[in-house]
Amino acid sequence: MPLPSLNAIRAFEAAARLLSFKEAAEELRLTPSAVSRHIRSLEQALGVELFERGFRQVQLTEKATHYARRLTDAFNVIRDATEEVSVYGPARKRAQKRVSLSINSTFMNLWLADRLPRFRAACPACELEVSIHDDTGKGGNPRADLRILFVREDEADASLSPLISLIILPVCAPALAKGPNGLRKPADLVRHRLLHENTTAWWEEWIAGVGVKGVDAKSGAIFHDPSLAIREAVNGGGVALADNIMAEDLLARGQLVTPFPIRRAIPSCYALAVRPGAASLAGVKQFHQWLLAEIAKHKRAMHLT
Repeated sequence: MPLPSLNAIRAFEAAARLLSFKEAAEELRLTPSAVSRHIRSLEQALGVELFERGFRQVQLTEKATHYARRLTDAFNVIRDATEEVSVYGPARKRAQKRVSLSINSTFMNLWLADRLPRFRAACPACELEVSIHDDTGKGGNPRADLRILFVREDEADASLSPLISLIILPVCAPALAKGPNGLRKPADLVRHRLLHENTTAWWEEWIAGVGVKGVDAKSGAIFHDPSLAIREAVNGGGVALADNIMAEDLLARGQLVTPFPIRRAIPSCYALAVRPGAASLAGVKQFHQWLLAEIAKHKRAMHLT
């Protein structure tokens, strides 16, 4: 069949990605009615309905979902190819040095943020554009140059490169490990408050794994932000389970201690996704190389293989 109007295809891709004719119109600098007309013409050309139109909202039909995803990928390829061939002028050089980063909040707040001064010193001409994502689905902004994701180690996705495997270990403020009631062995947890990250399952598995009896793994506070659980531990509010990325800096500064040297591997890791076409950009190369060097330092500091 002949290719439909590229303007109609572009309008559909934007509306599908944003699930809003109004926002698509703003992005494309059109009116909502113009976007609607473009999409109607595309539906007529294809002979299928692309949207289920409701009151103040639209949803993609099943066929349109796959079509929209492939169009987004195609427009990203076109954009990347255009950027790569446009080598003239200072604007292009500045764009090559700006790196967009979509990142897991825990990795950013408890590990990466305090290392960024070293990156600025190493690459003063490179600027970052950072957005935070949660860990639902694949996570992150697919248009970001780089995404750092919290995933299962058996994630069967060739686009992801593992950065660091994770172990978990109990951590607490130094004061809780001192005195007659101090934490010295896992059985001592019975006298201390447990701090949970999102669910009690982590502590339940840990306690069962080390064979501790008499500790109520479901007791204690639950924080749906890992950084808050760790902050509560720093403030002496109880004992948390932290992974190596969360714990490294706070252990090094003496704000947290490991009351007993028990480490357990978990089937999760942090992984890196590079946007297709972005790997050749100068700023992306610099940040990627710097990040890998920092990860290597982390492994040495935490005695990880």
